[in-house]
Amino acid sequence: MKERTTRLYTRITPAEKKRIFSLAKRCGLSASEYIRQRSLGFSPREIQPEIFYELVRRIETLYQENGGEELLNLIRDIREELILPGKDREVKRWPPLDSGPSKGI
Repeated sequence: MKERTTRLYTRITPAEKKRIFSLAKRCGLSASEYIRQRSLGFSPREIQPEIFYELVRRIETLYQENGGEELLNLIRDIREELILPGKDREVKRWPPLDSGPSKGI
């Protein structure tokens, strides 16, 4: 591993600093490592809470004990009750933002 000897300084607002530290913590990284990875094109993933792994274990058990049909019913119920409660069942996509330079500038 190459030794890191060069520093890069930038100014940010207190709110930006708080957000960066929060996002880094959720990914299990230091703020420096989080910023380094993001600026080099990587997207660090958040560490999942233990309840996520418990849910995965329960889904695996349900599939092994009852087969695929029960699992599909559970996934449908989760989607309808938690992901899209009270909304149209069709997911609507937003158009991508134009991140290029403004015309006429």
